[in-house]
Amino acid sequence: MSKRELAELVYNRVIAHLPHTGVRIRALRELGATIGPNVYLFGGSEILGAQHLEILGNCHIGRHCQIDARGGLTIGTNVAIASFTALVTADHDINDPMFRGRLGPITIGDRVWLATRTMVVKDVVIGEGAVAAAGSVIVDDVPPWAVVAGVPARVVGERPRDQRYEIDYGPTLY
Repeated sequence: MSKRELAELVYNRVIAHLPHTGVRIRALRELGATIGPNVYLFGGSEILGAQHLEILGNCHIGRHCQIDARGGLTIGTNVAIASFTALVTADHDINDPMFRGRLGPITIGDRVWLATRTMVVKDVVIGEGAVAAAGSVIVDDVPPWAVVAGVPARVVGERPRDQRYEIDYGPTLY
């Protein structure tokens, strides 16, 4: 096991469960993540490939999320990611006789809200202001300001474009 793998294991098994967002954010930065201001990472969320994670700022990531950044993960500003969400940048090629793994990026635009238990797979771009209903499985790009729902997620509406909120607050201890 490499030093990086060991450090990531310690983060996911110990540090991710400490009741202080600042400790978790500092540890992720030490692992190579780029994290802007006002990011609140709730306890119990697992991070894979922290060195490929970029969070621009003003973001809430809920409890017990699976954040797989191995294929590259960029999260914009003023983003809310609810608890038990999975962002998965890896899969396997089912047609390959060796069942090789594949990586691909996920990009999440500004002011996106991913409701509880949303799943986003590799090679997906979620446009600015989009919203995913609880339990959605996003396998294709989501247009800006779209509201999506379902398995697989489909556009069911549009969000007003006059959003001006700033996620520049959050609890330190939890």
